[in-house]
Amino acid sequence: GASPSSLAPDAGEEWVLGKIDQLGFTVGSRFVERVGQQRALAHEQLEVMKFICKDFWHELFGKPIDKLQTNHRGVFVLKDSDLRWLSRVSGNEESAYQLRARLLRFPCGLIRGALDSLGFTATVTADVEPSGSTAFHVKVATE
Repeated sequence: GASPSSLAPDAGEEWVLGKIDQLGFTVGSRFVERVGQQRALAHEQLEVMKFICKDFWHELFGKPIDKLQTNHRGVFVLKDSDLRWLSRVSGNEESAYQLRARLLRFPCGLIRGALDSLGFTATVTADVEPSGSTAFHVKVATE
C-alpha cells in the first residue's frame, strides 16, 4: 500500500474521519448490547428509531432527539436543535462548517452502530441546518 506521506492530505484526513466514524460505531454497538442485557429492545424499524431518539440519545447527550421524521420507506431524519458537541463552534465561515462536519462523524457512527446491534444496516450522514439544528439522515438498507 501507499505510505502515509504519499497520500494526498484529504485522503489522510478521510482515513482519520473513517476511524472516528468506526469508533462511534463500536461505542454505539456496545452501548446497545449493554442496554439489551438489561431490558427487551424493539426490533420493528420505527420502534427502533424511537428508541434511538429517546433512550439512546438521552443516555449519551442528556436529552432526547427533538424531532423524528420518516417517509415510512426506510428513510429517517433525526433533528437535534442543540447538539452540545457543536455548541462551541460558531460562525458561518468555511472553517467552522468543516469543523462541524468532522465533529459529526462520531455521532453518525454511534447511530450506525446502535442500529447494527439491533439488526439494521444503515448509512448515516449529518449536516447543520441554517437554524442551527443538526439533522442526522438515516437510510436503512432493505433486506
